[in-house]
Amino acid sequence: MNIDDIKQYWEKRPPGIKHSEEDYGSKEFFNDVEQSRYSDKFKYSYLIEIAEFDKHANESVLEIGLGLGTDILQFAKNGSAVFGIDLTQNSVDTVKKRFEMNGLEGEFKVASFKEIPYEDNTFDVVYSFGVLHHSPFMADGIEEVRRVLKPGGKAIIMLYHKGFKYYVRKLFFEGVIKLKYLKYNSQEIINKVSEDFGDSPCTLVVNRNEVNELFSNYSTVASTGHRIDDYLKFGSFFFSPTYCLPSFLSKRIEDKFGWNLLIKAIK
Repeated sequence: MNIDDIKQYWEKRPPGIKHSEEDYGSKEFFNDVEQSRYSDKFKYSYLIEIAEFDKHANESVLEIGLGLGTDILQFAKNGSAVFGIDLTQNSVDTVKKRFEMNGLEGEFKVASFKEIPYEDNTFDVVYSFGVLHHSPFMADGIEEVRRVLKPGGKAIIMLYHKGFKYYVRKLFFEGVIKLKYLKYNSQEIINKVSEDFGDSPCTLVVNRNEVNELFSNYSTVASTGHRIDDYLKFGSFFFSPTYCLPSFLSKRIEDKFGWNLLIKAIK
């Protein structure tokens, strides 16, 4: 596997594209995508509180992996000076168009996070949501993030966690119940059944000990788990067994087993 394989996969499959049936790149399309992303149904509503979109006015924010530009747009709306890199030309062009439609400015480049095209000590914040784990060079990317952060700058990064989704939904149901272990190893199963379109060229998952090792060159690191079991559903109704538990208990379970591990690290 190489960067070209990863680039070709995501060039035609920008994450979030399935959240709208409107014409790609239209105002209606972007509105649908944004509404869906932060809705309770898709379980990313936690980002409104924890991603710090409104806490970095007049600071420089770099996003690694732009996708459709929904998150970096929130930073820009709240007064951050925004920059972004993505491996695909499609995402960069889409985000530029989206910013023009919103009358906002930003600098966006096609680049790999293995070699971020900015000088040392440039950014107050580097944000990356669900991107670094889609490359065998994840560790290199985390070090590159540290390099371009200013001293005392913050990395806000989501990596897939070895929690409920990957131990139970993916490896047990897909590997054991559906007998895919007869043909594939654990990593191959996760690659095949993760992401909206499946057959990801690379989808890595980490535990907290591995996170601490990956971020060992940062001065501080903390992580919280989010999203526990949103694919347990009946028809169009998403069901979670944690709904019937007290809030403090369901949050503890989600922190321990949730499959979004949101990491905040200070350089």
